[in-house]
Amino acid sequence: MAESESPNIDAEPEVVVNSGSTDAAPRRAGFANFFRAMNHIRQASVAENVKQRFSDYLSIALVVICILSLVFAVSMPVPPAYKLLPLLLTVGAVVFYIVNRLGIMISLTPRQALIVWQVLVAGFWLGVTSAMLVMLACIYFVSQGAPGI
Repeated sequence: MAESESPNIDAEPEVVVNSGSTDAAPRRAGFANFFRAMNHIRQASVAENVKQRFSDYLSIALVVICILSLVFAVSMPVPPAYKLLPLLLTVGAVVFYIVNRLGIMISLTPRQALIVWQVLVAGFWLGVTSAMLVMLACIYFVSQGAPGI
């Protein structure tokens, strides 16, 4: 490809208008695009030209270890200090996962990097909100006492 023919990756993408064709997807179509995106991710994850790094497999293994350690910490009679260790392991695994994934942002256009960052922040706030909801529900049910005891 000649230099004059090379695409400008920093250029603003064209607005796609859906003219009834199945090839073109509208920019904001709610759940229809959500399902298309999930299908795209599924296809990309099994593509032969996509290589997984060792840290990707390590992240997956850490998630499994964290889940099992949290289940054991809750279900087994261990001292409270030992119950803190799985939580610290989980926080460390999440930080490891995020740090390894943030490196891809340098290969994205500024607009794509901003979108990825916004999705990451939204996921963070979803996690914080969910954790607070679970904590409040636990406090409520514990303060009500178990029925019949």
